[in-house]
Amino acid sequence: MPALPRPFRVAAVAGAVAIAASLTAFSSSREAALSPRFNHVMLYVTNLDSSIAFYTTAFDLTVAQRLHEIGIVAPDGTYNPRPTRMALLRFPGQEFVLELAERPVTPGESPWYQHLGVDVRDIVAASARVRTAGGRELTAVQTVRAGTTIAKNAFFRGPSGERVELMQLVAGEF
Repeated sequence: MPALPRPFRVAAVAGAVAIAASLTAFSSSREAALSPRFNHVMLYVTNLDSSIAFYTTAFDLTVAQRLHEIGIVAPDGTYNPRPTRMALLRFPGQEFVLELAERPVTPGESPWYQHLGVDVRDIVAASARVRTAGGRELTAVQTVRAGTTIAKNAFFRGPSGERVELMQLVAGEF
């Protein structure tokens, strides 16, 4: 194949660079992720093992983490662990997480939808924005450690009482 004249070669290279640059904007790396973006949905289940079997079989989800302890890190650095039975499931190649937590559903609580998790880069600024929009604060910003993940989070109630969790990853993955 004969070589293209110089103006066409430059245009072809520029076009390839533009396409590559636009594709990297959609990469799955943490740096390229939009903020805020939906991070996870958490559901209470009465039997974690049977729910994991169901979701992995029915939807090809994979277990990213199983958690047996989750805790809050106090401002003085004291770690307050709590036992738990939780699992974080993902579709292959996706970052969005289905979080399952084993516990009985209590009366008056929706068994289908408990909270919406939103990734943010600056939890203090995001919290202020949620309050300004009318969100009612349930918890102040706190540091949470779950397995290999460390994050800052805060919970709010939306206008209909729904729970919204803001989450800023500090270390690890969710």
